[in-house]
Amino acid sequence: MVVQSRRRRRTFNPELKPRRLSVIADPRKPEAVQLGERMQAWLRERDAYADEPCDADLQIVLGGDGMVVRAARAHSEVPVLGIDFGQFGFLAHVPPSRWETRLKQVLAGHYDVRVDATIKVDLERDGKPLCSLWAVQDVVFHAFVMPGNGQQMAVLELYIDNKYLNPLPGDGLIVATSPGSSAYNLAAGGPVLAPGSQTFAITPICAHTPMRASFSVAESTPITIIQLGRFPISVCVDGQESFDEFAPNDVAHITADPRRFQLVTFGDTSFYSRFRQRFNYRIRPGYPESGLIKFHAHNDASTSSTQRTSPGTDPAGTIG
Repeated sequence: MVVQSRRRRRTFNPELKPRRLSVIADPRKPEAVQLGERMQAWLRERDAYADEPCDADLQIVLGGDGMVVRAARAHSEVPVLGIDFGQFGFLAHVPPSRWETRLKQVLAGHYDVRVDATIKVDLERDGKPLCSLWAVQDVVFHAFVMPGNGQQMAVLELYIDNKYLNPLPGDGLIVATSPGSSAYNLAAGGPVLAPGSQTFAITPICAHTPMRASFSVAESTPITIIQLGRFPISVCVDGQESFDEFAPNDVAHITADPRRFQLVTFGDTSFYSRFRQRFNYRIRPGYPESGLIKFHAHNDASTSSTQRTSPGTDPAGTIG
């Protein structure tokens, strides 16, 4: 089932100052819950708190990327600001120590909204509709262990832009959006897509073929997948919703969904600096920049640290 929003659809104008902000914290993380309560009190003092995201102009999420995606799936028309209590993600990008500074900026209208494409998945069997799914980050086609038959291989026939490409035997296939490209897609060897690029990545998972290339395609490009394996496989979106009976000869049609993922960002932050910080991204760890090229950067402090961090903690020079 496609997640539906309870809020009426409207066009969000980032130049307008938000009047009401909602707050949701990951209940599994006590530090996030405590900070969430402080935020609610802070917003109430300024008459800027909404009890529900459906009544808010902007939703604040305290947790990891999974919580950010869950909030976006429930209320796609309300931009999301993520406070970082995760480990490896990029969507919850504001350090907990900077929450008050960022909320003051938001209430003053000094922020940006990054808009990314999302994915619609229509499954059909024998030419008849079977199921529809919606993904903010990715859709994953994956074989699983069948009782009495062990681990099975998926065989997926791939069409891009209505052109036959190849059957892909292996563990499965990922189609990722820009926000999802740094998740499972990256782990499977796929490309990291530029934020806001309105492109999708198509990446095989452990393909048993010399052809293991990933593809980056425009969101307007139709993608079709036909299941040619012996057993049903799983079709999972965002790691949160799945259809586990994608049977032999079933077909998946993948297109861009009209809904968009809206992420609140700030002009003094950088996705690439965060990428480097999260993964300690150095060709040779410990080597500083050469300094041969001087960029007019507004975020110098954010690139000075390569420390790995625990959830809810901020290294010196953290971004967000």
